[in-house]
Amino acid sequence: MRPLVKNLLLLTVLAGFVLYLGRRYPEIARGTDFPDFYAAARMVHQGAGHELYSAAAQREFQIRYTGRVGTYFIHPPFETLLYLPLAHWPMERAYLLWSLLNVGLLVVATRVTARHMAPGRDWQLLAAGMLMFAPVLLSFIQGQDSLLLLLLLVLAFAALKRDQPLLAGALLACGLFKFHLVVPIAVIFLFGRRWKVLCGFTAVAALLGLVSVAISGWGWFAAYARFLSELTALPMAGIHPEEMANLRGLVALLSPAAAWMTLTMACTLVVLGWAIWSCNRGGTELGIANAVLAATLVSYHLSPHDLSVLLLPMVLILRQVWTASAPKWLRRIQGATIVILFLPPLHLFLLSRHVYGYAGVLTIILFFATSAEMYRVPGSEHRARS
Repeated sequence: MRPLVKNLLLLTVLAGFVLYLGRRYPEIARGTDFPDFYAAARMVHQGAGHELYSAAAQREFQIRYTGRVGTYFIHPPFETLLYLPLAHWPMERAYLLWSLLNVGLLVVATRVTARHMAPGRDWQLLAAGMLMFAPVLLSFIQGQDSLLLLLLLVLAFAALKRDQPLLAGALLACGLFKFHLVVPIAVIFLFGRRWKVLCGFTAVAALLGLVSVAISGWGWFAAYARFLSELTALPMAGIHPEEMANLRGLVALLSPAAAWMTLTMACTLVVLGWAIWSCNRGGTELGIANAVLAATLVSYHLSPHDLSVLLLPMVLILRQVWTASAPKWLRRIQGATIVILFLPPLHLFLLSRHVYGYAGVLTIILFFATSAEMYRVPGSEHRARS
Protein backbone atom coordinates (compact mmCIF):
# COMPACT_ATOMS: atom_id res chain seq x y z
CA MET A 1 0.00 0.00 0.00
CA ARG A 2 1.36 3.42 -0.91
CA PRO A 3 2.48 5.73 1.92
CA LEU A 4 -0.03 8.43 0.91
CA VAL A 5 -2.92 5.97 1.13
CA LYS A 6 -1.68 4.71 4.52
CA ASN A 7 -1.42 8.28 5.81
CA LEU A 8 -4.91 9.17 4.62
CA LEU A 9 -6.42 6.02 6.15
CA LEU A 10 -4.72 6.62 9.50
CA LEU A 11 -5.63 10.32 9.62
CA THR A 12 -9.22 9.47 8.71
CA VAL A 13 -9.42 7.01 11.61
CA LEU A 14 -7.85 9.51 14.03
CA ALA A 15 -10.10 12.34 12.86
CA GLY A 16 -13.17 10.12 13.22
CA PHE A 17 -12.07 9.18 16.73
CA VAL A 18 -11.67 12.84 17.70
CA LEU A 19 -15.03 13.80 16.24
CA TYR A 20 -16.63 10.93 18.16
CA LEU A 21 -15.11 12.26 21.40
CA GLY A 22 -16.30 15.78 20.54
CA ARG A 23 -19.87 14.63 19.92
CA ARG A 24 -19.96 12.59 23.12
CA TYR A 25 -18.28 15.22 25.29
CA PRO A 26 -21.52 16.55 26.87
CA GLU A 27 -22.18 13.00 28.15
CA ILE A 28 -18.67 12.29 29.45
CA ALA A 29 -17.71 15.78 30.66
CA ARG A 30 -18.34 15.05 34.34
CA GLY A 31 -15.87 12.18 34.32
CA THR A 32 -13.02 13.95 32.51
CA ASP A 33 -10.04 15.95 33.76
CA PHE A 34 -10.11 18.53 30.98
CA PRO A 35 -12.39 20.99 32.84
CA ASP A 36 -9.73 21.24 35.59
CA PHE A 37 -7.09 22.38 33.10
CA TYR A 38 -9.59 24.63 31.33
CA ALA A 39 -10.68 26.36 34.54
CA ALA A 40 -7.03 26.85 35.60
CA ALA A 41 -6.27 28.45 32.22
CA ARG A 42 -9.30 30.72 32.70
CA MET A 43 -7.91 31.76 36.09
CA VAL A 44 -4.58 32.75 34.56
CA HIS A 45 -6.31 34.46 31.63
CA GLN A 46 -8.27 36.64 34.06
CA GLY A 47 -5.24 37.51 36.19
CA ALA A 48 -6.02 35.16 39.06
CA GLY A 49 -2.83 33.11 38.71
CA HIS A 50 -1.84 33.98 42.29
CA GLU A 51 -4.94 32.04 43.45
CA LEU A 52 -4.14 28.97 41.37
CA TYR A 53 -3.64 26.78 44.43
CA SER A 54 -6.67 27.94 46.32
CA ALA A 55 -9.19 25.11 46.31
CA ALA A 56 -12.04 27.60 46.79
CA ALA A 57 -10.90 29.71 43.82
CA GLN A 58 -10.57 26.64 41.62
CA ARG A 59 -14.09 25.51 42.54
CA GLU A 60 -15.46 28.98 41.78
CA PHE A 61 -13.92 29.07 38.30
CA GLN A 62 -14.98 25.49 37.59
CA ILE A 63 -18.60 26.30 38.40
CA ARG A 64 -18.47 29.51 36.39
CA TYR A 65 -16.88 28.12 33.23
CA THR A 66 -17.47 24.35 33.26
CA GLY A 67 -20.75 24.05 35.14
CA ARG A 68 -19.45 21.46 37.59
CA VAL A 69 -17.00 20.91 40.44
CA GLY A 70 -14.56 18.06 39.93
CA THR A 71 -10.96 17.24 40.66
CA TYR A 72 -8.38 20.00 40.98
CA PHE A 73 -5.58 21.38 38.84
CA ILE A 74 -2.51 19.88 40.55
CA HIS A 75 0.30 20.67 38.09
CA PRO A 76 2.90 23.48 38.22
CA PRO A 77 1.75 26.94 37.04
CA PHE A 78 3.76 26.97 33.79
CA GLU A 79 1.57 24.22 32.32
CA THR A 80 -1.43 26.55 32.18
CA LEU A 81 0.28 28.24 29.22
CA LEU A 82 -0.46 25.12 27.15
CA TYR A 83 -4.17 25.50 27.79
CA LEU A 84 -4.27 29.31 27.78
CA PRO A 85 -5.04 29.64 24.03
CA LEU A 86 -8.01 27.29 24.56
CA ALA A 87 -9.45 29.57 27.24
CA HIS A 88 -10.71 31.85 24.46
CA TRP A 89 -13.09 29.13 23.27
CA PRO A 90 -16.16 27.52 24.88
CA MET A 91 -15.18 24.39 26.80
CA GLU A 92 -16.62 21.83 24.37
CA ARG A 93 -14.78 23.37 21.43
CA ALA A 94 -11.63 23.70 23.53
CA TYR A 95 -11.82 19.97 24.33
CA LEU A 96 -12.14 19.15 20.62
CA LEU A 97 -9.12 21.32 19.78
CA TRP A 98 -7.08 19.72 22.56
CA SER A 99 -8.03 16.28 21.24
CA LEU A 100 -6.83 17.29 17.78
CA LEU A 101 -3.57 18.48 19.32
CA ASN A 102 -3.22 15.10 21.03
CA VAL A 103 -3.58 13.44 17.64
CA GLY A 104 -0.69 15.57 16.40
CA LEU A 105 1.40 14.64 19.44
CA LEU A 106 0.74 10.94 18.87
CA VAL A 107 1.63 11.18 15.17
CA VAL A 108 4.91 12.99 15.86
CA ALA A 109 5.80 10.57 18.68
CA THR A 110 5.22 7.55 16.44
CA ARG A 111 7.18 9.00 13.52
CA VAL A 112 10.18 9.79 15.74
CA THR A 113 9.88 6.35 17.35
CA ALA A 114 9.80 4.63 13.98
CA ARG A 115 12.83 6.59 12.77
CA HIS A 116 15.07 6.05 15.81
CA MET A 117 13.77 2.90 17.52
CA ALA A 118 12.00 0.83 14.88
CA PRO A 119 13.73 1.52 11.56
CA GLY A 120 12.07 -0.16 8.64
CA ARG A 121 8.68 -0.26 10.37
CA ASP A 122 5.66 1.69 9.12
CA TRP A 123 4.96 4.54 11.49
CA GLN A 124 1.29 4.31 10.54
CA LEU A 125 1.13 0.75 11.89
CA LEU A 126 2.98 1.87 15.02
CA ALA A 127 0.50 4.73 15.52
CA ALA A 128 -2.45 2.35 15.19
CA GLY A 129 -0.86 0.04 17.76
CA MET A 130 -0.24 2.91 20.19
CA LEU A 131 -3.83 4.07 19.83
CA MET A 132 -4.99 0.62 20.93
CA PHE A 133 -3.10 0.94 24.24
CA ALA A 134 -5.76 1.58 26.92
CA PRO A 135 -3.85 4.35 28.79
CA VAL A 136 -3.54 6.27 25.50
CA LEU A 137 -7.29 6.05 24.97
CA LEU A 138 -7.83 7.20 28.55
CA SER A 139 -5.55 10.17 27.95
CA PHE A 140 -7.64 11.18 24.94
CA ILE A 141 -10.94 10.76 26.78
CA GLN A 142 -9.74 12.60 29.89
CA GLY A 143 -8.27 15.48 27.88
CA GLN A 144 -4.99 14.81 29.66
CA ASP A 145 -1.38 15.70 28.86
CA SER A 146 0.24 12.25 29.04
CA LEU A 147 0.82 12.08 25.28
CA LEU A 148 2.82 15.30 25.48
CA LEU A 149 5.08 13.72 28.09
CA LEU A 150 5.42 10.62 25.92
CA LEU A 151 6.52 12.80 22.99
CA LEU A 152 9.06 14.68 25.13
CA LEU A 153 10.56 11.41 26.39
CA VAL A 154 10.77 10.06 22.83
CA LEU A 155 12.45 13.27 21.63
CA ALA A 156 14.86 13.22 24.59
CA PHE A 157 15.85 9.64 23.76
CA ALA A 158 16.32 10.55 20.10
CA ALA A 159 18.59 13.43 21.18
CA LEU A 160 20.68 11.01 23.26
CA LYS A 161 20.96 8.72 20.23
CA ARG A 162 22.28 11.69 18.21
CA ASP A 163 24.76 12.49 21.00
CA GLN A 164 23.00 15.73 22.00
CA PRO A 165 22.87 15.39 25.81
CA LEU A 166 22.16 19.07 26.50
CA LEU A 167 19.09 18.96 24.26
CA ALA A 168 18.01 15.67 25.84
CA GLY A 169 18.14 17.22 29.31
CA ALA A 170 16.24 20.30 28.15
CA LEU A 171 13.49 18.16 26.61
CA LEU A 172 13.26 16.05 29.76
CA ALA A 173 12.85 19.19 31.88
CA CYS A 174 9.97 20.33 29.64
CA GLY A 175 8.08 17.35 31.07
CA LEU A 176 8.22 18.72 34.62
CA PHE A 177 4.49 19.35 34.48
CA LYS A 178 4.51 15.68 35.54
CA PHE A 179 7.48 16.03 37.86
CA HIS A 180 6.60 12.83 39.70
CA LEU A 181 7.65 10.94 36.55
CA VAL A 182 10.47 13.18 35.32
CA VAL A 183 12.41 13.78 38.54
CA PRO A 184 13.18 10.05 39.14
CA ILE A 185 14.66 9.86 35.62
CA ALA A 186 16.78 12.95 36.36
CA VAL A 187 17.96 11.31 39.61
CA ILE A 188 19.09 8.24 37.65
CA PHE A 189 21.02 10.52 35.28
CA LEU A 190 22.53 12.29 38.29
CA PHE A 191 23.95 9.11 39.78
CA GLY A 192 25.03 8.06 36.31
CA ARG A 193 27.08 11.29 36.11
CA ARG A 194 25.41 12.39 32.91
CA TRP A 195 26.44 15.97 33.60
CA LYS A 196 25.57 17.48 30.22
CA VAL A 197 22.07 16.02 30.42
CA LEU A 198 21.71 17.52 33.89
CA CYS A 199 22.98 20.92 32.72
CA GLY A 200 20.28 21.07 30.06
CA PHE A 201 17.71 19.81 32.55
CA THR A 202 18.65 22.37 35.24
CA ALA A 203 18.68 25.32 32.83
CA VAL A 204 15.18 24.63 31.49
CA ALA A 205 13.86 23.75 34.96
CA ALA A 206 15.06 27.14 36.24
CA LEU A 207 13.41 28.89 33.27
CA LEU A 208 10.11 27.10 33.93
CA GLY A 209 10.38 28.12 37.58
CA LEU A 210 10.65 31.76 36.52
CA VAL A 211 7.67 31.36 34.18
CA SER A 212 5.70 29.98 37.15
CA VAL A 213 6.76 33.04 39.19
CA ALA A 214 5.40 35.29 36.43
CA ILE A 215 2.09 33.43 36.55
CA SER A 216 1.56 32.89 40.28
CA GLY A 217 4.09 35.10 42.09
CA TRP A 218 7.22 34.34 44.10
CA GLY A 219 5.30 32.36 46.69
CA TRP A 220 3.97 29.83 44.21
CA PHE A 221 6.26 27.00 45.29
CA ALA A 222 5.26 27.19 48.96
CA ALA A 223 1.58 27.55 48.02
CA TYR A 224 1.86 24.60 45.65
CA ALA A 225 3.56 22.38 48.23
CA ARG A 226 0.93 23.28 50.82
CA PHE A 227 -1.87 22.60 48.35
CA LEU A 228 -0.49 19.16 47.49
CA SER A 229 -0.02 18.25 51.16
CA GLU A 230 -3.66 19.12 51.86
CA LEU A 231 -5.05 17.53 48.70
CA THR A 232 -6.11 14.19 50.20
CA ALA A 233 -8.34 16.02 52.70
CA LEU A 234 -10.19 17.94 49.97
CA PRO A 235 -13.52 16.63 48.66
CA MET A 236 -13.38 15.07 45.17
CA ALA A 237 -9.58 15.31 45.07
CA GLY A 238 -9.35 12.12 43.04
CA ILE A 239 -6.50 10.64 45.08
CA HIS A 240 -7.01 6.87 45.30
CA PRO A 241 -3.77 4.94 45.94
CA GLU A 242 -5.41 1.58 45.12
CA GLU A 243 -5.91 2.82 41.54
CA MET A 244 -2.25 3.78 41.02
CA ALA A 245 -0.28 1.22 38.99
CA ASN A 246 2.91 1.83 40.95
CA LEU A 247 4.61 0.71 44.17
CA ARG A 248 2.36 2.94 46.26
CA GLY A 249 -0.75 1.38 44.72
CA LEU A 250 0.47 -2.18 45.17
CA VAL A 251 1.47 -1.59 48.79
CA ALA A 252 -1.91 0.05 49.48
CA LEU A 253 -3.67 -3.04 48.07
CA LEU A 254 -1.52 -5.66 49.76
CA SER A 255 -0.41 -4.26 53.12
CA PRO A 256 -2.04 -2.99 56.34
CA ALA A 257 -2.83 0.71 56.31
CA ALA A 258 -0.53 1.37 59.26
CA ALA A 259 2.53 0.10 57.40
CA TRP A 260 1.92 1.31 53.86
CA MET A 261 4.13 4.44 54.04
CA THR A 262 7.16 2.57 55.44
CA LEU A 263 6.78 -0.25 52.92
CA THR A 264 6.31 2.18 50.04
CA MET A 265 9.49 4.07 50.95
CA ALA A 266 11.47 0.83 51.33
CA CYS A 267 10.27 -0.52 47.97
CA THR A 268 10.95 2.83 46.31
CA LEU A 269 14.56 2.86 47.53
CA VAL A 270 15.09 -0.71 46.33
CA VAL A 271 13.70 -0.08 42.84
CA LEU A 272 15.40 3.30 42.43
CA GLY A 273 18.72 1.91 43.65
CA TRP A 274 18.42 -1.07 41.32
CA ALA A 275 17.57 1.26 38.44
CA ILE A 276 20.61 3.45 39.12
CA TRP A 277 22.90 0.40 39.20
CA SER A 278 21.43 -1.34 36.18
CA CYS A 279 21.08 1.77 34.02
CA ASN A 280 24.73 2.67 34.60
CA ARG A 281 25.71 -0.86 33.60
CA GLY A 282 23.52 -1.18 30.53
CA GLY A 283 23.59 0.58 27.18
CA THR A 284 21.58 3.64 26.22
CA GLU A 285 18.46 1.91 24.92
CA LEU A 286 17.81 -0.53 27.76
CA GLY A 287 19.05 2.07 30.24
CA ILE A 288 16.41 4.55 29.10
CA ALA A 289 13.77 1.81 29.06
CA ASN A 290 14.52 0.84 32.64
CA ALA A 291 14.70 4.48 33.77
CA VAL A 292 11.15 5.11 32.49
CA LEU A 293 9.89 1.84 34.00
CA ALA A 294 11.47 2.73 37.34
CA ALA A 295 9.99 6.24 37.21
CA THR A 296 6.44 4.90 36.84
CA LEU A 297 7.00 2.50 39.73
CA VAL A 298 8.48 4.97 42.22
CA SER A 299 6.25 7.93 41.33
CA TYR A 300 4.20 8.93 44.34
CA HIS A 301 1.16 9.75 42.21
CA LEU A 302 0.19 7.88 39.05
CA SER A 303 -3.07 8.00 37.12
CA PRO A 304 -4.02 5.21 34.67
CA HIS A 305 -3.44 7.47 31.65
CA ASP A 306 0.12 8.15 32.86
CA LEU A 307 1.02 4.62 31.75
CA SER A 308 1.03 5.99 28.19
CA VAL A 309 4.76 6.63 28.73
CA LEU A 310 5.32 2.85 28.91
CA LEU A 311 5.08 2.78 25.12
CA LEU A 312 8.66 4.07 24.93
CA PRO A 313 10.29 1.32 27.06
CA MET A 314 8.12 -1.35 25.43
CA VAL A 315 9.36 -0.41 21.95
CA LEU A 316 12.96 -0.29 23.19
CA ILE A 317 12.64 -3.65 24.91
CA LEU A 318 11.18 -5.31 21.82
CA ARG A 319 14.00 -3.89 19.71
CA GLN A 320 16.87 -4.79 22.04
CA VAL A 321 15.71 -8.02 23.66
CA TRP A 322 13.11 -9.66 21.43
CA THR A 323 15.27 -9.34 18.32
CA ALA A 324 18.63 -10.05 19.99
CA SER A 325 20.38 -13.07 21.44
CA ALA A 326 18.63 -12.97 24.80
CA PRO A 327 17.65 -16.33 26.36
CA LYS A 328 14.36 -17.74 25.13
CA TRP A 329 12.82 -17.62 28.62
CA LEU A 330 13.59 -13.90 28.90
CA ARG A 331 12.11 -13.13 25.50
CA ARG A 332 8.98 -15.05 26.41
CA ILE A 333 8.56 -13.14 29.67
CA GLN A 334 9.06 -9.78 27.97
CA GLY A 335 6.78 -10.59 25.04
CA ALA A 336 3.99 -12.07 27.17
CA THR A 337 4.07 -9.13 29.60
CA ILE A 338 3.79 -6.58 26.80
CA VAL A 339 0.94 -8.50 25.16
CA ILE A 340 -0.96 -8.64 28.47
CA LEU A 341 -0.43 -4.91 28.97
CA PHE A 342 -2.08 -4.30 25.61
CA LEU A 343 -5.24 -6.27 26.44
CA PRO A 344 -8.10 -3.75 26.90
CA PRO A 345 -10.22 -6.16 29.03
CA LEU A 346 -7.45 -6.23 31.66
CA HIS A 347 -7.55 -2.45 32.07
CA LEU A 348 -11.36 -2.34 32.05
CA PHE A 349 -11.55 -5.07 34.69
CA LEU A 350 -9.01 -3.42 37.02
CA LEU A 351 -10.60 0.00 36.59
CA SER A 352 -14.13 -1.28 37.22
CA ARG A 353 -12.99 -3.07 40.42
CA HIS A 354 -11.00 -0.01 41.58
CA VAL A 355 -7.83 -2.10 41.88
CA TYR A 356 -5.82 -0.68 38.98
CA GLY A 357 -2.77 -0.80 41.22
CA TYR A 358 -2.35 -4.45 40.25
CA ALA A 359 -1.33 -3.32 36.76
CA GLY A 360 1.92 -2.28 38.42
CA VAL A 361 2.86 -5.96 38.68
CA LEU A 362 3.38 -6.04 34.90
CA THR A 363 5.66 -2.98 35.07
CA ILE A 364 7.68 -4.68 37.81
CA ILE A 365 8.08 -7.80 35.65
CA LEU A 366 9.30 -5.73 32.70
CA PHE A 367 11.66 -3.77 34.95
CA PHE A 368 13.39 -6.76 36.49
CA ALA A 369 13.41 -8.80 33.27
CA THR A 370 15.11 -5.90 31.49
CA SER A 371 17.54 -5.57 34.39
CA ALA A 372 18.37 -9.25 34.00
CA GLU A 373 19.28 -8.70 30.34
CA MET A 374 21.41 -5.65 31.24
CA TYR A 375 23.21 -7.70 33.88
CA ARG A 376 23.74 -10.58 31.46
CA VAL A 377 25.21 -8.42 28.68
CA PRO A 378 27.46 -5.46 29.62
CA GLY A 379 26.62 -2.01 28.32
CA SER A 380 29.37 -1.98 25.72
CA GLU A 381 27.85 -5.05 24.06
CA HIS A 382 24.38 -3.45 24.08
CA ARG A 383 25.82 -0.40 22.36
CA ALA A 384 27.56 -2.55 19.80
CA ARG A 385 24.28 -4.33 18.99
CA SER A 386 22.29 -1.05 18.70
